Amino acid sequence: MDAEIDRRALLAALVRYELPVEPVLNQLASVPWDSTEELARVGLRDVVAILDRFINGELSAEQVTDWADLLEVRDDVGMDPRHEDTLREIIFRLANPNLRDAITPALAASVRIELLGLSEGAG
Repeated sequence: MDAEIDRRALLAALVRYELPVEPVLNQLASVPWDSTEELARVGLRDVVAILDRFINGELSAEQVTDWADLLEVRDDVGMDPRHEDTLREIIFRLANPNLRDAITPALAASVRIELLGLSEGAG
């Protein structure tokens, strides 16, 4: 059970994109990739926090893409069910700037406003 608690903590750190992220990724590499259950969840506020860090210069566009890419493929990380489609679309968009729009402060601000609007409507 300790391994499961550690995995949850590691996934929570990944959702928050705690820097440096490499130790978290190294530890996650030692646990099974597949999961039948959600051990962490991405919510609107998590994405807004990442976008805020990018807008404030704490994260680069490449780090935002890395974060989204890491979350996009994990079976053990789910999305807030109230906004799952929107969150999956935004994570996909951020993980694949070559297929969509480049990650710029203007894009981040626009997505942030969209998410905050959803957040206010959900309350």
